[in-house]
Amino acid sequence: MVTKILYIIILSGLASYGMYYLYGEISKESLTVTGNIQVSQQIISDISTPQSDEPTYMAVVKGKVKNNTNKPLKNIFVKYNIAGQNTSATVFDLLPGEQVEFNTRGVKTGISRPEFYFDGVQYDENKL
Repeated sequence: MVTKILYIIILSGLASYGMYYLYGEISKESLTVTGNIQVSQQIISDISTPQSDEPTYMAVVKGKVKNNTNKPLKNIFVKYNIAGQNTSATVFDLLPGEQVEFNTRGVKTGISRPEFYFDGVQYDENKL
């Protein structure tokens, strides 16, 4: 009885390792995305806008995206979250091995150092 259970555990482990190896090799990251937040203080110069004692900041993520595939990619949609607000950048075409810079849309915040995180990426494979 104990040997059957041990045999099943060993077979399960070998099968799991095989699946991990097979799919781990296949599922290499298609895109590499890196980015850092950049924050600037906004100065309100409009007379009709009420002045506030609280400073306002504009935050963007400036980064790079690299195509790690051997296929051209298009409509790359890089998503981030800054201070609880969703923002994104779009790269229209990216050739195999190409790397380009991007800037997300700006997010207004009252925090000089807002938290941010990468929320994912979507893209279309270019069918030629």
